[in-house]
Amino acid sequence: MSRLVSALILWLAASALSPAFAQEAAPAQTMARVQALLEASAPGKQIFVARQLQLTPEEAAGFWPIYDAWQGTLANLSERRDRLLSAMAGGSGKPADLAEELTDLDIEEAEQRQRMFERLARAIPTDKAVRYLELELSLAALNHFRRRAADAYRGG
Repeated sequence: MSRLVSALILWLAASALSPAFAQEAAPAQTMARVQALLEASAPGKQIFVARQLQLTPEEAAGFWPIYDAWQGTLANLSERRDRLLSAMAGGSGKPADLAEELTDLDIEEAEQRQRMFERLARAIPTDKAVRYLELELSLAALNHFRRRAADAYRGG
């Protein structure tokens, strides 16, 4: 099962974030998908996730503690990533060392995501666990896009 989960997670991450995936959709379709995601997630991430997954009360009891723990992990990883990117942009530290640390952080995130997914797949139906993983990856891509757009606007 672990190999299957690893393969699924890698496939989802690659398909959601790869340039080839982005090029498949026409620009208008891509913007429509981004706009739909923005509108759907506007009320807040928890509300968005709850609406998308439509968990039963029993599923919710197993899901939300895992969700909360994962959000804490994501916040920690994001903070560490931001520090590394700031160090790279500021020219502090050796670029090769900073790039290696950033790569190590990406690997750690993938490993943490795999552990979270395995716990989730035991707590709720697998199709809902997969859907949640898709949602997280889509929201991460959207946040990345927002950060890059803000950096470009600031001239960074």
